[in-house]
Amino acid sequence: MVVLDAQVHTWYSDRPELPWDPGYRPAHVDKPSYLQHAGQTNTPDMVRAELAAAGVDGALLVPNGVYGKSIEFELSAAEADPARFRVMGLVDHTSPELGAHLERSRERGLVAIRMLEMREPERLARGEFDDALRVSADLGLPVALSLSHPIDARLHELFVRHRDVVFVIDHLGTGFAPPILGYRPEHPFAYLDTVLALAHLPNLRLKLTGGPSVSLESYPFRDIWQPVTRLIGSFGAERTFWGTDYTRTAPLCSYWESRRYLSEIPGLSSEQLDLIYGDALAALLDWPTKLA
Repeated sequence: MVVLDAQVHTWYSDRPELPWDPGYRPAHVDKPSYLQHAGQTNTPDMVRAELAAAGVDGALLVPNGVYGKSIEFELSAAEADPARFRVMGLVDHTSPELGAHLERSRERGLVAIRMLEMREPERLARGEFDDALRVSADLGLPVALSLSHPIDARLHELFVRHRDVVFVIDHLGTGFAPPILGYRPEHPFAYLDTVLALAHLPNLRLKLTGGPSVSLESYPFRDIWQPVTRLIGSFGAERTFWGTDYTRTAPLCSYWESRRYLSEIPGLSSEQLDLIYGDALAALLDWPTKLA
């Protein structure tokens, strides 16, 4: 078994030699998540230390937006430590240079992309993702997205239309990013049945990222065991990926707790846990199961 975290953020605090995107502060300063980024740092070395302490072999580095759509920071980290890091990058899906950009980035450690705009009905109505999805299919890059509930019928149609693309649903399909301290939703799994109904589509995968952050209990987070088990049962362990969304979830649970809680859930076999904790993601991304 290889243990891979399906979503980790790394960044530096805003500084002249590595400035944030100028639009980030105005767009996010009034959001709770801004507290996770402003004035803080989570360097690749810090991520590496946290992984090692928890027995995690590698992680997908996912931009948190402070550098806009640039993935240069994450690609540099992956190039410096290719055994530990790969990149799921944000993209400008409307760029005419997208294909060339992704092809170059793939040589440096890009293994998937994330298009959060796919949750917006107006964009779906315009059909503005089809070209980018064809590029993704040609390059063999899975596409991650966050759901928006209720799910627009056009999104379901898009999943069917692009059967040659593997879509990875963020954050247990809840439709929101893992909350930070003081902002937990009262009913985080209100749309669980809707998410379960998508499991019949063979090109969909599910990330369990941020699960403990919606629990109202301490470790081992028993109040989320039932919905997590139902999701795994519907999608199958071979299509389900463990992940933390570290450091966004750090105020609510430790990295060690996020790493271990699934092994506490009754009824999950060692074979299922091996798949969920990393073997399934490694198979999708052609990530070696024996790391240096």
